[in-house]
Amino acid sequence: MNLTYWWKWRSSKKKLAGRAPFRAIVCSEQQDAFRTFGIQIKNILLILFILSFLGFHLNGCTTKYGTREPDQKQALRTLAGGVAGVLFAGNIGGAIVGALVVDVVSVATIKYEDKQLENGDQAAKRYKDQDKKAEDKKDQDKKAEDRKDQDKKAEDGKDQDKKAEDRKDQEQKAEDRKDQEQKAEDRKDQEQKAEKKKWEEKRVSLFIEESSVATHTVRTGSTVKANIQYTLLAPEGTENVKITETRKLWTAYSTRELDTRDITRTQGTYLSSIQFTMPEDMPKGYCILYTTVSDGKRAKTARSVMNIL
Repeated sequence: MNLTYWWKWRSSKKKLAGRAPFRAIVCSEQQDAFRTFGIQIKNILLILFILSFLGFHLNGCTTKYGTREPDQKQALRTLAGGVAGVLFAGNIGGAIVGALVVDVVSVATIKYEDKQLENGDQAAKRYKDQDKKAEDKKDQDKKAEDRKDQDKKAEDGKDQDKKAEDRKDQEQKAEDRKDQEQKAEDRKDQEQKAEKKKWEEKRVSLFIEESSVATHTVRTGSTVKANIQYTLLAPEGTENVKITETRKLWTAYSTRELDTRDITRTQGTYLSSIQFTMPEDMPKGYCILYTTVSDGKRAKTARSVMNIL
């Protein structure tokens, strides 16, 4: 009886000893699985946070990003692509591929096209001709007014009876004084015009002549082409002038800077064209494209109206 009990007790001990390593292995595998799952969840949350933060900056929605130079903006885009590539691929190769993809997309999104319509001499001659025509018309109007006054005086003289000689002398003297005052005023106007013209010839002149878009009804995600024509005149001896072109999209809900570029131009008339993709998150409805051209001291702005579907 004691031998049977001892044999059963020994068999149960062997079974328990055999199950212990198996349970330890199962427990270790479960801990590794939970640890791996936790790391994956952390990586996913980190990727979502960084992508949201980068998307907020790269869309030009912040003041700091919107005021950066174009080269700095491109550097931020490239850096963002590299970070996203590292997070997705987990190695240096992913960073290189991400940066290249962002560069290619940035280059493909905006495309410029420039065409010079007139050289400096042609543009200057056109504006001088316009000023001359305006001056000639003003002189003709003044002469017509003078003839009208003379006719009126002659008519008044016919209606009047011949009166005392002293009154006639007084009227003549008053007329002479009036003529002298008019001549003095004319000389003053001419001097002011000459001074103004001399001052204007010493500074850069900028004229926006036309602003347009290829189509006034666009959809988000579609390509939009916009043109602006302007003339640049500079003092004699000035070869190059640095020009800054800034384009912004305005809606009733927000204003977004589309792009800014610096370009060096000579005197003349230019047609500057831009192709861009209408952002997917732009609100539907009324939209204005503002284009500002500046030489650093003065700026001229034109606008083009669109309807976003």
